[in-house]
Amino acid sequence: MSGMFIAFCESGRIPLDNGLATERIARAADACRRIALTAPNPERLTTDALHAAIGAEGTRRVAPLIAFMSDVGVLDWDRARLQVLIENERVEAILTAHRDSPHAPLLRRYRDSLAARNRKPITQRTALTAALALLAELGDATLGDLSQRHLARALRKSPGHRAALQGFLSFVATQGGPTLTSPKPRRLSPVAQEKRLRAEIKAWRKRLERPRSAGEARAMLIMLLARICALPITRVLALRRDEIVVTRNSVTLWPAAEAIILEEPFASTFLRWARWTSGWSSQPGPWAFPGRHGHQPLSEAAIAYHLDRRPTPAENDRRRS
Repeated sequence: MSGMFIAFCESGRIPLDNGLATERIARAADACRRIALTAPNPERLTTDALHAAIGAEGTRRVAPLIAFMSDVGVLDWDRARLQVLIENERVEAILTAHRDSPHAPLLRRYRDSLAARNRKPITQRTALTAALALLAELGDATLGDLSQRHLARALRKSPGHRAALQGFLSFVATQGGPTLTSPKPRRLSPVAQEKRLRAEIKAWRKRLERPRSAGEARAMLIMLLARICALPITRVLALRRDEIVVTRNSVTLWPAAEAIILEEPFASTFLRWARWTSGWSSQPGPWAFPGRHGHQPLSEAAIAYHLDRRPTPAENDRRRS
């Protein structure tokens, strides 16, 4: 790891004329030291070993180092695995924060039930968060006192928990609690859903004509792809450069799978804003939408940041001009 640190410093990944260079180099040195002390095989690191050594926040703070280790083949980086590890930590943090609650044993049993049914850690966290919102309405009363009134109050405050609460209500009934039913939300008609989708796509297209930044443009392009092609955002973010075929008048995505064809003028828009080089790496990364340091694609959090960020006065001036 000492040799790795020296090679990283000599790679130019951290410009020395940057005012934060000293701090970034110090963070990289500390990360290398911790990896050397804890990783069973520093010469061939895994995502699990790296997470155990420096944690989720540590991986974020030394992203240039991680990109470098991935590029030189020392690190087998798996972003999906990292998300699983992070979500497991969040689930444990929720249970720890409420360990003194009268409902702590119930929450722990609920989590164990979700894990036994192979529910993903992010699903477990969402389910526990919804359950806590309902139990907050119950307070310190016993589970037998839980009623439709508590459920209605919880849904008024957090309507987004409706779907996640279904599983908890079923679990409560198996634990000797009352049998409660969540009222069904009013659904839009297919015509109204189509109208809303068309309006949303039109708004994204118009906004993409004059984006504030390349980051915002890529975020809107990803949203458009997800809406137009009816794909999960995670699927679009995972698009790789070798899954794109460019012809004279069109662009084909995932030719060996969905074979989605983008025609003009959207094809040109895609080619303009799908960045094909990575930020810190000197070599092109594998992603059509790479993150800041190139070793992983953009995250949903980055998309939300670019779409929600307020424009600066200078950006407003440029847009007016």
